Amino acid sequence: MNLHVNEIKLEDNKVKLYTEEPQMDVTATGTMVVDSDHMQFVYLLDDGDFHHLRFVQETWPMLKQYQDKDWYLYGTLQLDNFKEELQFLLENIEGNYNYGKEFTESVEHAFEL
Repeated sequence: MNLHVNEIKLEDNKVKLYTEEPQMDVTATGTMVVDSDHMQFVYLLDDGDFHHLRFVQETWPMLKQYQDKDWYLYGTLQLDNFKEELQFLLENIEGNYNYGKEFTESVEHAFEL
């Protein structure tokens, strides 16, 4: 199932995420990937099946602004390795057109790489 982030708030030095879809009982996997075709960063969640927490391009400025903070889904579920996974992906994407020229250049621009 895809969960689409539609609200990001900074409260008490924590980044709290909320989705368009109803709240689910899931666990954090500590893994983030990209969907370069849809211009999204995707954090993987698990409840026996994998679910995709999707960050569309409009959320990227907040990803950049708060990338050094701890991230929480629904304000309670800490997204393990979020900062590290995002940083790893950014380092891999920079100058790497295997992700597609449009995606790579959009990430480089948004994150000032």
